[in-house]
Amino acid sequence: MIRGLSTLFVLAAGVLALLGAEGAAQSNPFQQLARSGQEASGSHWYERVDGRGRLIFDQSGRAGLVWEEGSMEVVAVYRSRAAGGGEVWLTDTDRTLLRQTNLGGWTYFPPDRRDGVIIEQLGPARTIVGAPAGESELQRAAEEMVDRLVRLSRNEVTVQLTSLSAAENAYIIDALAMIVLGAEAAPRRDLRGLEVVRVGFGEAPRADYDGRTLDVTVDVRRGYAGRPSSDYIRRTIEDGA
Repeated sequence: MIRGLSTLFVLAAGVLALLGAEGAAQSNPFQQLARSGQEASGSHWYERVDGRGRLIFDQSGRAGLVWEEGSMEVVAVYRSRAAGGGEVWLTDTDRTLLRQTNLGGWTYFPPDRRDGVIIEQLGPARTIVGAPAGESELQRAAEEMVDRLVRLSRNEVTVQLTSLSAAENAYIIDALAMIVLGAEAAPRRDLRGLEVVRVGFGEAPRADYDGRTLDVTVDVRRGYAGRPSSDYIRRTIEDGA
């Protein structure tokens, strides 16, 4: 039987420790994405030619950011030269997500079209930035994550993280969402030993799992590019287990 929720939330640079319990269903934090951020020359809307949705590709920062309408994840991508000419944009697991030909055409490689689908530019978009979040929002997001992990692992799970500024908390909350998505995609047997999740801060996003403790490092200065993707976390859980 899952024990009731116990919380300890220390303000400022304190640590939030949560013990697994009931939580609310996770909502999509990007519903208002089209009206957030600022317009930038490097951010554009694209439409899939198969008629299955639109996406924003934001190239205004050092890393590119891709968000498809309805998705729970902003994917950070990194430019690389493509074999045979043109450029590809790779995720943190080295998967090609976008390819641009020498003539400027774009192909998108989403999970539902691994062979790729052509996309066409529609017009300018706003930059992809996280909405500021206070301590109460961070606590609620942590409670939701704990609830999901408890249900997946059937263990009592303790989560440790730090509250920073409202702007930085947005990316801590996003990292919590990536942990949930990664855990849900991993085999259930790989989560049976999960007891502790730690979210810390460093100069490079990463994740480590020893079968008991999942450590995730976030660089909030890099925005959505400063945390591991859900696929990176899934692979880490599978490898660590």
